[in-house]
This record gives sequence, C-alpha cells and structure tokens, in this order.
Amino acid sequence: MAAACSDDEKPKGDGASKASQAALPAPVPAASLRQVTLPDQPGPLIDTIARQVRTAGTVRADVVSSGTENGGARQQEKISAQVRIGAEPPQAQMTIVDQDSTTEAVVAGGTVYTRVDGEEQAPGKPWVRLSRQDLRNPELAPFSKILTGILDSVDTGLAQISVDSGLQLVRAGRFDKAAATETVDGVPTRRYSGRTPTAELAKTDTAFKAVAQLGGDEVPWTLWVDDKGLPRRFRVDVTTDRGLGSTQDIRYRQWGEPVSVQAPPADKVHTIGT
Repeated sequence: MAAACSDDEKPKGDGASKASQAALPAPVPAASLRQVTLPDQPGPLIDTIARQVRTAGTVRADVVSSGTENGGARQQEKISAQVRIGAEPPQAQMTIVDQDSTTEAVVAGGTVYTRVDGEEQAPGKPWVRLSRQDLRNPELAPFSKILTGILDSVDTGLAQISVDSGLQLVRAGRFDKAAATETVDGVPTRRYSGRTPTAELAKTDTAFKAVAQLGGDEVPWTLWVDDKGLPRRFRVDVTTDRGLGSTQDIRYRQWGEPVSVQAPPADKVHTIGT
C-alpha cells in the first residue's frame, strides 16, 4: 500500500517539485523482511533481488572506483550516497570525493543541486541549481559544456550507486563457480562470481562499447547477497588487452532505513543565468 514519504525523506528548500514529493511506498527495514530462497541462476536471482530492493525502498551505498588511465596514472573516486529507490525523478544525496575536490550533490524533483567545498557560485551561495532544461536556455550557450559536464558527472554517480545497473550486468552474465558463504560487514551472505560478455553490455552502455573496442571481451563481477535477497556488496573489474583497467566496489547498507534527501535552503542556492 502506498504511503507518503516521511518528513526527512521529502526534498525541502529551493525548488522541491511536486513530483519529487509524490507518494512512494513506505520503506521496509531489512530486519522486517522475510528470508527468501536465492535461485542458482542469474535471471531468477536478479528477479528475486529486484523485488526485495523495491520493497526495502531506501539504501545507503559507498562506492570506491579506481582505474588506470592517462599513461598509467591511477585515479580514484569515492562516493557516499543515500537513495530513495523507485522515485521518479530520482531522489538521492551524494558526496563525491576525488583527488582534487569534494563535491556534494542533491538530486530531487528532476533538479540537481551541487557544491564544491571551498567555492561559492555567488556571494553567500555555495550551491548551484541545474537541470537539463536549463541547458536549453540560449543565454547559457557559452557555459553549456561546463554545465553538461557537471550534470553528466552527477548522472554517472547515480548510475554507479544504482542497484539496477548492477542487476542488469549480472542478468546478462553467467556464474563461473558455485556460490559460497561469506560475511560482509558483519552480515552473512552468499557470494556469486561470474562474467558478462562485454559485447552484450555494449548494446545499451557506451562505456562498455569503448571497453570492447580496447579488447575487453568479458567483465568479471562478484555479488554478495544476504538471506533477505538484498545486495550487500558488488564488485566489477574491467581489464583490456592494452593494459587499461578499472575496479568498482560498492557496499550497500541500512536497507529500508530513513534517508534524508533535502534540497539546500533557497538563500544558499545560485540559479545559473540569474
């Protein structure tokens, strides 16, 4: 039965749209979910996980991404996020840390609010408000490349923490060994290891198309799932024939617990073009 989000789950402040505050099913803590039988084939397993994830409704995730590029230089990025699953438009609050800066982002009501530590967009306004619709404003044409880059970066972060992205990768793959028992952050899980053909992923994801072109035939992955059918960890390793590689390691926690996705105060937000 649908129920309104609790107060700390509704975006507040500047520009919180009605769509972002639409009624969603109430989150269900993992402890209140029934145990499920985990299937031994990727497709049925992912169907089970998807149902449990939707029922839980919220999650916190920590992502560590690293890779070699630019002649072998090692790059690393960390994302911590809280997400309202099933919200349309998405609802999420993220902190993105790379070697150069720390960026906070709030995604609510189809709008992105972002700020970089130590910077102001206007006097007294550390936050900037952006949306894809803003990019249609001809007055912003000189800044379109920069603004598109900001929005693309947030979208990439959302994709990285999205449970759906990982589930589809596993669904298109195969297990390469029997599931094993392993504890993740104190929670007993089943560990599934497998591989997915890069060519299959490239059909819907341009990033994997580039990997395929560089000689990466398969994407190895490992998925840890608890007895409630909820992912606890997901790791993907990509390596190409040219020696380039990347690793993405996601840990999921506090399934079904309250999250706080709030737009920043209006007087702290700068709107591009004003």
